[in-house]
Amino acid sequence: MRGLGNTTTALRDLAALLARGHAQHKEGANAIRSLIHTPSRSFHTSHQYAIPRNRSRGASALRRQPYPGRVSLQYLGDDLPQPVTDPSKHTEVVTSPNHGLWGFFNKERVSIPTPEEDHRHGRAWAVEELRHKSWDDLHKLWWACVKERNILATQQLERERVKPGYGESEAYTRNRLVRDTQRAIKHALTERYYAWQEALKVAELDSDIDLSGKGPAYNPQTLDVDPSTGAEALSSTDEAVPELESGAKGDRRLEL
Repeated sequence: MRGLGNTTTALRDLAALLARGHAQHKEGANAIRSLIHTPSRSFHTSHQYAIPRNRSRGASALRRQPYPGRVSLQYLGDDLPQPVTDPSKHTEVVTSPNHGLWGFFNKERVSIPTPEEDHRHGRAWAVEELRHKSWDDLHKLWWACVKERNILATQQLERERVKPGYGESEAYTRNRLVRDTQRAIKHALTERYYAWQEALKVAELDSDIDLSGKGPAYNPQTLDVDPSTGAEALSSTDEAVPELESGAKGDRRLEL
């Protein structure tokens, strides 16, 4: 019986030890489970309902409207100006009819002409026609084209602002013809420049031409006189020169 009692005591102690170990294991598992299922904290450290220090925070940069309840508007108490909707009460603006800015508009002084008005134009100047024009005429024609292109550019800006939906094709055609005229003017002036350069090369080789600028440019050294006939031949040539100048020389000038 004594051996049985010792066995019973040993079993009771073993059961208590196992129960204590199971309890410790359960507490450790619960601790690990609590760590795993703990919700994560918010990233920002500021309070969620903290009032921002910047009073302009939330105001729209485009609409200039504040965020409701955060920005206070400064109102001085004066009445705001009201727009005048009655046309009879509008202030009449008087401008000079010869103002320089009218040069950016057409003769009718309208911002956007109709397609029919833009379509009423002639053709571009040809190079063959401009070759007969003087320097002053080409200069005036060039600046007339510049003025016309300024008018077309002003109308195009107004057309992009209003967006009427018409006039782009006619204005483009008119602008292209004006540019063709300017291109033809440059072509004619380039031909004259090359002709002038070639004439300078020929004049440098001619002993009768003085390019120094210190006297007459043309100084003939010899005269075509026949020594056998003498003065009579010279007088006969003098009489024949006016007829030549009045006839063939005049035609030659028209060809140039």
